Amino acid sequence: MEIRETMKWDVLALLGIYNYYVENSTATFHLKKLGVDEFSAAFWFTGTKSGTYTVLDEDRVIGYCTLGPFNNKEAYDRSAYVSIYLEKDSTGRGRGAEILDFLEKKAIEKGLHSLIALICSENKRSSDLFLRKGYRLVGELKQAGEKFGRLLDVVYFQKLI
Repeated sequence: MEIRETMKWDVLALLGIYNYYVENSTATFHLKKLGVDEFSAAFWFTGTKSGTYTVLDEDRVIGYCTLGPFNNKEAYDRSAYVSIYLEKDSTGRGRGAEILDFLEKKAIEKGLHSLIALICSENKRSSDLFLRKGYRLVGELKQAGEKFGRLLDVVYFQKLI
C-alpha cells in the first residue's frame, strides 16, 4: 500500500469511492451524490495544516484520507479532523490502522496537536479502529443527523499527538 498527496487526476476515482458511501451507508451524512466540484471543495485540503492523500494498492486507487480543518477560527489551527474512505472491497484488511499512522505522522510534521474524528455511532468498525489506535471517545450527539429515514447519533473521538 502507498499513500501520497492527492493529484487532480485522482479526483474521479476518489469521488466514486465517496459516492458509494453516500448512497449505501451512514459513513457520511451527505444525502445525494456529489459532483467533482462539490467533492473537491469539501475534501481536497491543501493548506499548511491540512491535506488530502490518495491510498493506492499496486498503483490502483483504493481510497483516500484527510487532515481537514477543524474550525476556521485561528485558535483551532493545531486541531484537525481526520477521515478515511476506502473502496468497499478494500476494507477489513488492517489498512485503516496503517493509514491512521500515516495521518498522525503528517499531522506532527504540520505542527498539529489534536486529531478529531466524527463518526456515526452505528459505524462500529470505524469506532473500534479509532479506539484501538489510542483515540478517546470524547462526546456524543444524539439524533444529530437523518439519513435513510432514521435519526442517527454521532460520536467524537480525539487523540492528542
